[in-house]
Amino acid sequence: MTNAEALARAAIEKTLAACTQAGDARKADAYAGCFTENGALILGETYASRAAIHRWMTAPSVIPKPQGPAPGFVSHHLTTCRIELTSETSATVKTYWLVISAAGVDHSGYYDDKFEKIGENWLIASRKPRTLWVSPASVLVTGKKH
Repeated sequence: MTNAEALARAAIEKTLAACTQAGDARKADAYAGCFTENGALILGETYASRAAIHRWMTAPSVIPKPQGPAPGFVSHHLTTCRIELTSETSATVKTYWLVISAAGVDHSGYYDDKFEKIGENWLIASRKPRTLWVSPASVLVTGKKH
């Protein structure tokens, strides 16, 4: 692995972490900033620009507020990550995740991402989350997959 490849991988991992933490905190500016200007977030419906992703993040959450005294939170945890640099300015990334909520382990899956290097930053050009498992006690009571 070259120094440039190591730097690219570290920058991609930095964006993955920033996006995850911004999403959990519902920080729309920081979350949308992890995507390219023409980036796409594919959640059944496609949000096909940074501005559209920002609007989606500022809209009411698909995860309903808890009923009663239970704390309301979701915390995404990234696990295994495979980064394949496809050029000096592009990469495909598959990252497994699991979500913790007041119910415990809530749901899990992986992200299919495409990254692009814009200036010194590696940003998400396309993200398609795939849900593999949902707990019967999940906060996703609407039945929509993450």
